[in-house]
Amino acid sequence: MQPKTLATIPYDAMGYIVTSDAGRERYSWRDTVRNLNDTYESIFPEEAAAAAAARSEKVADDSKDASDKLAAELAELKESGGDEAADFARAERFKHVNLDLKACVFVRMKWEATQKISPSELALRMLTNTRDKGEPVSRHTLRIVPVEKVCFAAVEDVVKAAKPLIDEAFPADCEEGKEKTFAVVFNSRANSSLRRSELVPQIANLVPEPHKVELGKPQLVVLVEAVKGVATIAVVKDYYGLLKYNQRLLSMNEEERRAERARCMPSAKDAEDNKEEKKEADGEDEEETKGETKEETKEETKEETKE
Repeated sequence: MQPKTLATIPYDAMGYIVTSDAGRERYSWRDTVRNLNDTYESIFPEEAAAAAAARSEKVADDSKDASDKLAAELAELKESGGDEAADFARAERFKHVNLDLKACVFVRMKWEATQKISPSELALRMLTNTRDKGEPVSRHTLRIVPVEKVCFAAVEDVVKAAKPLIDEAFPADCEEGKEKTFAVVFNSRANSSLRRSELVPQIANLVPEPHKVELGKPQLVVLVEAVKGVATIAVVKDYYGLLKYNQRLLSMNEEERRAERARCMPSAKDAEDNKEEKKEADGEDEEETKGETKEETKEETKEETKE
């Protein structure tokens, strides 16, 4: 069943999880929607022309007498049976969905648009342009994660939802020499129900031979994201070549990327603190395992600090 909160990704949705700088979510999704639209219309210029014609028609309509316009609108509403409110949700090609998460939003892709090009293919085109041509870019957007399927965040549900995507991407009867390498990547946000160790092997087992696992630079990546009570799935190309679909890094040169990674990297002290916190949470206290007392551990830490 769909989670009760409205701040989640709908089960029937396709689109993108977009991560950003904290506090800059609004600017990020606006940039992303604009960039996705620009890329989409560069692939399907006839839709851009139709949109321009619609805008021209609207300008012409604005010059009509107000009473005539009101009468026409009332007649149109009557003929449609009042269903325009339901259709309005699909009126825009890309629409922002609030997830009530810090530095993370969802951009939903209109269903009709997904029938022309999948979210994964559109993201591939856009991010390849960012890498090769330096545009489009966004000041605050980080990763753009395609979403092809959405399901409840449980292992059996994810496996069931992933199977059609995997069957399409990895045909069992492929010709010799056309087999593909793959990896399974799992990320989690505000979710503790899905475990990487349980999920990843079962997803990998769905891929038939002769396709093979390649953790270095696979041709395809099965990308699973757990977000609150749902999980999203997509099969993406060139995941590592496009720097894990990080648009900001793709827009930088190598020196800028090193500086950005260093800026985002936690300090050694923070990393050690996080490591100790995790050990305590898992009940794996290293000092107790070694049989050392708390006083001895403190003294050793002080001596190492002095040195």
